[in-house]
Amino acid sequence: MRLPGLDVPRESRLLVFVGLVDAIGTGLYIAGFAVYFTLSAGLSATEVGLGLTIANACGLVTLTPLGMLADRIGPRAASILLHYWRGIGFVAFAFVGDFVSFLVVACFVGIPTRAIDPVSQMYVDRHIGKDLRMRVMSVMRVVYNIGFSVGGLLTTVILVVGTRPAFLVIVLGNGATFLLAGFLLARVPLLADDPPDRRTARGWPRSLRQGRYLVVTGLNAVLVLNTTVLTLGIPLWVTTRTDAPPAVVAPLMVLNTVLVVLLQVRLSKGTDTREGGVRALRWSAMAFAACMVVLALSAPLAPAGAVVAVVVATVLLTFGELWHFAGRLSVSYALAPRERQGEYLSVFWLGSAAALMVGPVLITAGVVEQGVTGWLVLAAVFAAVGLFIGPAVAAAARQLDGTDKEVTSHAA
Repeated sequence: MRLPGLDVPRESRLLVFVGLVDAIGTGLYIAGFAVYFTLSAGLSATEVGLGLTIANACGLVTLTPLGMLADRIGPRAASILLHYWRGIGFVAFAFVGDFVSFLVVACFVGIPTRAIDPVSQMYVDRHIGKDLRMRVMSVMRVVYNIGFSVGGLLTTVILVVGTRPAFLVIVLGNGATFLLAGFLLARVPLLADDPPDRRTARGWPRSLRQGRYLVVTGLNAVLVLNTTVLTLGIPLWVTTRTDAPPAVVAPLMVLNTVLVVLLQVRLSKGTDTREGGVRALRWSAMAFAACMVVLALSAPLAPAGAVVAVVVATVLLTFGELWHFAGRLSVSYALAPRERQGEYLSVFWLGSAAALMVGPVLITAGVVEQGVTGWLVLAAVFAAVGLFIGPAVAAAARQLDGTDKEVTSHAA
């Protein structure tokens, strides 16, 4: 059975299936890792939080070097390496029984976890080419959401069973999906595997010396805060600052997932060009800003009105998320020189990873605890990003063109 609107070229079907396998394992782990490490591995919640924070920091530090490695060895070898790396790491979690061993394995897993996104983005480009990469990425995101939900449901069954062998499935199952995905990736055809000139990936990252490019990554990082708003900000706001019943939170998450599945491919149309990507980012920023305003207005409403308001806010946030996904892919592709694609995409994702790390503190202490004012300030920040993103991308493109001409001149 094929879902309407999710057709991809025949040669891309295996790649989409790989994404589904990845997503099921990830959903299995995300929904159950806290229970596994505390109830089965015997760690405290503080130890788990500290270990994962350090692991995320390791991932940030090594993200750009791994992107540069992908430029040198090609996306196929890099993708397979990262999948096997993660698979072995998650299997090792089954043998963790104290904080030190947990920290070692968490850092081992954290390094490839951050790098897999930009390398996968590079892989899709080399697999299907410029004309179809946005469609394939959009379909993969829809399938990812489906697989992630399936993995979460499987974890529910595991938690009901509640035995040590059942808990082990959480980490061993995720490890197995990565090992399987790595095996299957070797069979996905690529239009171009090796970079045109391996020598260009040597030396200090050129992308980190281009201020205008870093501005674009910073503006995109601000938009990435929408993820934390959805998973943390809205649930906390609903349960602590509005009269809406707490039971509405779970349906809001389901609504978000359903809208992503139904609309991601459709809203990604027209974003194949840099201009289309900028337009999508601008719409995304404005949708996020509108969402923040609606959340602010939900505070004094009666229960029924508050429910309507948070539903509207979730819909706005989801539309912004859909446009943001398409826009950031398009712009990051457009601003990444092909011979250094892994490096530039990794730096672009570096901003996103940093935003996800600091997002919980910003959204809780800086927004939810500040009440209506916090949401209105965040709305203004999103609106400002929408105004500046177009000029910033244009300036980065001009700087990139000038750098490329300079490099070409020196080479001649």
